[in-house]
Amino acid sequence: MTLPSATVPPASRGAESLALLLLVGGLIGVIFPVTKIAQAAGVPPLPWAFSMMLGAGVILAGMARVKRQPMPLTGRYLRYFAVSGLLSMALPNVVLFFVMPWLGAGLSAVVYTLPPILTLLMAVAVRIEKPDRGRVAGILLGFVGALMIVGPRGSLPSPDLAGWMALAFVMPAAVAAGNVYRTVAWPPGGQPVALAAGTMLGGAGWVLLALLATGAVADLPALGLAPWLALLQIAVTALTYVLYFRLQVVAGPVYLSQIGYVATSVGLGTGTLLFGERYSPWVWGGAAVIVLGVLLVSFGRRFAR
Repeated sequence: MTLPSATVPPASRGAESLALLLLVGGLIGVIFPVTKIAQAAGVPPLPWAFSMMLGAGVILAGMARVKRQPMPLTGRYLRYFAVSGLLSMALPNVVLFFVMPWLGAGLSAVVYTLPPILTLLMAVAVRIEKPDRGRVAGILLGFVGALMIVGPRGSLPSPDLAGWMALAFVMPAAVAAGNVYRTVAWPPGGQPVALAAGTMLGGAGWVLLALLATGAVADLPALGLAPWLALLQIAVTALTYVLYFRLQVVAGPVYLSQIGYVATSVGLGTGTLLFGERYSPWVWGGAAVIVLGVLLVSFGRRFAR
């Protein structure tokens, strides 16, 4: 399966890709501590996820209108918004908000180290990626760093929290599938900001269904317990996904998936600095290996020349 070059240009390497990767990964890493603070204030998971996606989606839709990027409500676009919203937004974020109180900000971020290798496998399976050796080596090096973190020496949660950790692995699977789907199903002529808006609103739609199904609509007023945090989360999310879809265009799904490595490092850092979470030197060593893997993927081809 191939993509029209006019729709999603060939994956590029260089300063823009790396800068976007670091910015998007860093912004996603900020979501973990903000979410934990909101939950400590008493805001339930589903209303928090819904407000974040709906608010960011409205902002992005306004930006798309200003930039004159069309958001057609045709069958192809609606299907794209529904599927990408479920895989990229609703599933990973709702699961994150449920496991966060049990695993903490840092360890909740750890599972975001898995999307790169999963995305690579999926992308190769559907023939949209033919990664070079340097790229594969960098992603595998990042994965080694991830294993250092999640391995027994990494001081992960006690055995009684194994169920929550297992649930957390839904996040990387959904993120990886979303990375590949957005590339494969990218509508002809689709513009990044418009597609980001539709994806965000699609995710909000799925969370609204969950709110209705569980009766948690009555919990929406609890957002008033942390209104400024909710606004901060909405603004950060809107900015994140403007850059996220730009990164998808210039670098492709496998390169983009490395945001999980960056988000994990930021999540570990904020968990330590803000919440006093403590991790073994093995964890920090794994984070350093992850950084080396990202640099190898970003510049390995250039060094090999």
